[in-house]
Amino acid sequence: MSTSDAGLIHTGLESAADHVSSTGARTVTTLDHRLTLLAVRMTYVSLSFFFACFYFAQFYLQTLNQNNLWLPSGVDHPSSAYGVIETACILVAGLVYFWAQWAGLYKRIFSRLTTGLWAAAGLCLLSVVVHVLELHSPGFSLQAGGYASVFIATEGTFTILLVISTILLFGFANRARLGLFKESGVAVEAFGEYFGWLSAIALINFLALYVQPFFPIA
Repeated sequence: MSTSDAGLIHTGLESAADHVSSTGARTVTTLDHRLTLLAVRMTYVSLSFFFACFYFAQFYLQTLNQNNLWLPSGVDHPSSAYGVIETACILVAGLVYFWAQWAGLYKRIFSRLTTGLWAAAGLCLLSVVVHVLELHSPGFSLQAGGYASVFIATEGTFTILLVISTILLFGFANRARLGLFKESGVAVEAFGEYFGWLSAIALINFLALYVQPFFPIA
């Protein structure tokens, strides 16, 4: 590949990344920063389609309800306390994370950033524990109809994603403790977008699995 060809590819890549991933960003200054944001946005967009498959499965099985096996008699969701606690922990963690991002990173008060990231990581860890307890004893098995299958598949997949996200959060908190975000906070900003998406999925899961199937109209 000639030097001119390489230059054209680099210019095109930079232009595309700038257009797609610089919108709304506050800490983006280089091509690497833009590519980081672009990669994160591609990740949570693709995961959105992944979770949409579970929601479609729920809609389809509930609508079809063949032989009344969507929600057989006696099948109920796990304790509502599990759903409320695990969802609340993630939503509060998201709010704390964004407080750390806006009041800490953007204002260059890194003690706030560190505190907020540790708090968000701790709340996510608590949510992981509740998710594990929920899946350990849901009160039904995979053979208990459509709802049970959708519940275990959706919550099981989300729990795996939450575990990975929690590990990353603890890593972010430790990097903040070491002062590694003083030069560039693009990683915090990029993960903040992903974490906002994760919080939205947690809320949708709660509404889809704990609330909607048990409305009288359902």
